Amino acid sequence: MKTITHPLFIVLAIIYAVYYGLKQTDLVFPVLVSNYLADLLSIFLVNTFALWSIRKIKNKPNLELPIPLVLLSVIMFSIFFEYILPQKSPIYVYDPWDVLCYAISGAGYVLWRRI
Repeated sequence: MKTITHPLFIVLAIIYAVYYGLKQTDLVFPVLVSNYLADLLSIFLVNTFALWSIRKIKNKPNLELPIPLVLLSVIMFSIFFEYILPQKSPIYVYDPWDVLCYAISGAGYVLWRRI
């Protein structure tokens, strides 16, 4: 199955790019969008790009990321962005809902790759 050329990945990447670009302006987003959109897309986009990279490096076009590796990415994002960074900088704030968003993103990725 396609990775970064798949229409779903392209649409989600465009949504994220437009969101990130508009975030640099003074435009005010609804709270749910500004707080959770990037988190809902993060694992999906990062794992898809990682899969594409691994496939290119290993020259294995049918390789898929195993579920434990996707779970590991959810755990690593959660620890880094919700535990480590909030201790290092006041810009970052712990939000347990972000962890749920990472999990939803990971589950969406797994479902997309398995269907």
